[in-house]
Amino acid sequence: MTRVFVADDHSVVCEGLRAWVETVPELTWAGSAGDGAALLAQAAEAEWDVLVLDLSLPGRSGTELLREVRALRPALRVVVFSMHPAEEYAAWALAAGAGAYVSKSQPLHQLRDALLAREPQTPSGGADARLPHERLSAREREVFLAIARGRSPSEVGWDLEMAPSTVSTHLKGVRQKLGVRSTLEVAQYAARHGITGRAE
Repeated sequence: MTRVFVADDHSVVCEGLRAWVETVPELTWAGSAGDGAALLAQAAEAEWDVLVLDLSLPGRSGTELLREVRALRPALRVVVFSMHPAEEYAAWALAAGAGAYVSKSQPLHQLRDALLAREPQTPSGGADARLPHERLSAREREVFLAIARGRSPSEVGWDLEMAPSTVSTHLKGVRQKLGVRSTLEVAQYAARHGITGRAE
């Protein structure tokens, strides 16, 4: 039996996955955590075979948690289960040590296959193993970090001595590369990844 532990801040996801795990003969439920601190508190001495990790946990970014869990339990299989599209995050997650990446939009049989797989997934040929914000150009990064500091687009222009049209162009590039639709979502992305813009 494969013992499954889930780290996700949505109780409905945890409850749904528990009910589903109990229907799969090869799997058994080992518990859940709703935030990064609870996950790390249990990870050191846990007896799970596989961790299902969401990348949007409160308290710590999922990207940071993946590295910390891998440091605590190098042999633990980690399946990232995220709302973020695989084309944006899968290559990074696999390069960082995850055994598999499954989007929450995919059917559950793909999660089952990932949980039961013995060999890790491998990034597709030519996949970029950097996180989306690591792919920004130098000027896009300046705009991104200013937004992470809480600056408005007009304030960004003032701070960086850019014309409003230039800020708009760079911000459009930032949104496209991060896979978000608004300046608010850019700020939310930064918060999820623990990026304040002040010490980057």
